Amino acid sequence: MASAAVEHPLPTAYDDAWAALAWVLENARHGSGEPWLSKHGDSSRLFLAGDSAGGNIAHNLAMRVGQQQEHGVRIKGVALLDPYFLGRYVSPGAERAWGFICAGRYGTGHPYVNPTALTAAAWRGLPAARVLMTVSDQDRLGPFQRAYVDALRGSGWGGRARLYVTPGQGHCYFLNNLDSPKAAMHMATLAAFINGS
Repeated sequence: MASAAVEHPLPTAYDDAWAALAWVLENARHGSGEPWLSKHGDSSRLFLAGDSAGGNIAHNLAMRVGQQQEHGVRIKGVALLDPYFLGRYVSPGAERAWGFICAGRYGTGHPYVNPTALTAAAWRGLPAARVLMTVSDQDRLGPFQRAYVDALRGSGWGGRARLYVTPGQGHCYFLNNLDSPKAAMHMATLAAFINGS
């Protein structure tokens, strides 16, 4: 069985991200065991971000924060850069890849990889004021990324969702050509999102 090769299938990555966030929040408090973080950290400016699989993890972490409501966490923004999302109906290759990632535990209709399967009430629980979704228009995942923004906007969620599309580029193009004008615009868009403009 091919999926047996996955040593740490999902939801391990989500659990690890949750543990990391809890550590940061605990150690950002003044008088904590991590002086640099307690001196320089500002939990009122918390952003979650990731590209590709990291974007998937950032989304799922944000949703878990909303469900758990521990630590009184409020996320200022979530940046999803060409995130790895699928839908219920995908190519056989995409279905096999997802089955490998999660050791066959969840189908492509599961909210872990298909956020459009979330209820409107679940979307409204997203504890972020803003979401940035970047899509490279030649990315085969683009339709699922766009559907995410449509579902979020249509849910009654109280924040702002921004869709930024880069024409003529494939999945996470910005990682392989950091000096290109399009990658520079992508980075400027992300920086403006974090800086609040």
